[in-house]
Amino acid sequence: INSFANPPVLQDFFFPQNKNVRIIEHTITLIVFLRVLHFGYRHGIRGMIKSVLGLIVQRSDFLPPLKAVLENEIKKELEKIEHHMLGEGDDDAWTQVPAVGLSAKEIILKGEKLKINDSSNNLKQWGGIYHSNQDCELENLQKEMWGLFNSTNSLYPSVFQSIRKFEAELISMVIDMLNGKNKGVVGLLTSGGTESILIAIHSYKQLAKERNIEKPNIISCETAHPAVDKACHYFGIDLIKLKADKNQKLSPQLVKQAIDKNTIAVYTSAPTFPHGVIDPIEEISLITKKFKIGLHVDNCLGGFYLSYLQRNNLVKEKWDFNNCGVTTISCDIHKYGLSSKGVSVIVFNNSHLRKLSFVPVINSPSLYVTPTLQGARSGAIMASAWATMLFMGDSGYEKMALTLHDIHTKVKNEIRNIKGLELLCESDLAVIPITSAEFNIYSLASLLEKRGWNMFTSKDPPCMSLCIGLQHQNVIDEWIKDVKELTKELRLNPNIKIEGNASVYSAAQILPDSILKDVLCGYIDVK
Repeated sequence: INSFANPPVLQDFFFPQNKNVRIIEHTITLIVFLRVLHFGYRHGIRGMIKSVLGLIVQRSDFLPPLKAVLENEIKKELEKIEHHMLGEGDDDAWTQVPAVGLSAKEIILKGEKLKINDSSNNLKQWGGIYHSNQDCELENLQKEMWGLFNSTNSLYPSVFQSIRKFEAELISMVIDMLNGKNKGVVGLLTSGGTESILIAIHSYKQLAKERNIEKPNIISCETAHPAVDKACHYFGIDLIKLKADKNQKLSPQLVKQAIDKNTIAVYTSAPTFPHGVIDPIEEISLITKKFKIGLHVDNCLGGFYLSYLQRNNLVKEKWDFNNCGVTTISCDIHKYGLSSKGVSVIVFNNSHLRKLSFVPVINSPSLYVTPTLQGARSGAIMASAWATMLFMGDSGYEKMALTLHDIHTKVKNEIRNIKGLELLCESDLAVIPITSAEFNIYSLASLLEKRGWNMFTSKDPPCMSLCIGLQHQNVIDEWIKDVKELTKELRLNPNIKIEGNASVYSAAQILPDSILKDVLCGYIDVK
């Protein structure tokens, strides 16, 4: 029996008699053990599980039954997402042009009926709208200006001179707000933050060509907005993502270490979208200036809110063109500028950098150039945004910023006093990131969703975030009350099933990247 259980071959393998062989085996074992410990320290238990699952998924092509199981599970998850978004479907959907046109009255009635079902009518549902839908005067002004300039096209400035005026003045007002006036700073009006970032990154790619850099890279923090991932993917730039420090900010020291001969720019945030913190831009700008590389500031979220906090000395960090090392800033008007969706500005510290973003076409029958990624653009959104900025004025934006600052401060103080919850980091504005050492924070997000609240969740590290807007003036006390009640419930029963959007982030902690990518791509198909 003993010889069967411990055959000589296995004994020699596991318990070699030769001393030198034992030393080699022990050394290899120690190296493997230390590497596993190091990986576990860097990525945690969830990261290790995720890596193991990733290896299994990579081998699924060699195991058809396993591959079929994985595909079936992804399909089931996408069906849940589809049902959550679309319910039982739409029996009244138009899938082809009607044979006979409907009357204007009929169409308006249909639109009004559909609008009733929109969750944005509920102040608990944030939906990326930053102004209160109860501000009827601003809403009516935006609608009227849109109607006046509906049939316009900014591609023809000599025909629609009013649109050229709106566009130029919107850019000029934003440049002034970003402390770029009389400094040679120029800008472009875009459709949103992603387009602004795409244009900035494209300019840096062209700058790399001028400097004969064949494989340019851009350095960012892992907390940077995904638009920079998209831009680098589109334009063939290597994106070097650095780990955030304990305050979820980009580390100047790590930036300095990461810069190499191919680095063309550093990407910073003011503030970050997941956590509402401002990167140490002033310190990083000294580094980028020394190395003669670009420095982009993603100010899409902060925008008007941050600028007017700065004017009231409520933010200490220097982040705009008061830093001589800053070369581009993206700033959305359609967030805390309170305009309708579709308006952002990308600002350059010199005209040459802006010129690099243009793509003049001369080798075709028509000579062609446009200022942004788009060709024809409606002037209606520009007219509406222009009217919004004139309506708000300095006094209106200052009042907004101070109101939001009060809400932001109130929520942070409340969270500090709720047992079981803590602030993930000390946010500067706009977003309050919340976590828990006692239970899965996604459970709280899931329960809040059931009570009608629209919550943000993010991963690495896990947190639930509240992004504030003016509508929160009317509902923040109710939100705080619900958070207190549900936290108390979770402390007693931390194993509540996570459902809804929060469940995706919960699963993302251990699901392999390939599966997550399939789910995200499937989400677009469903949407």
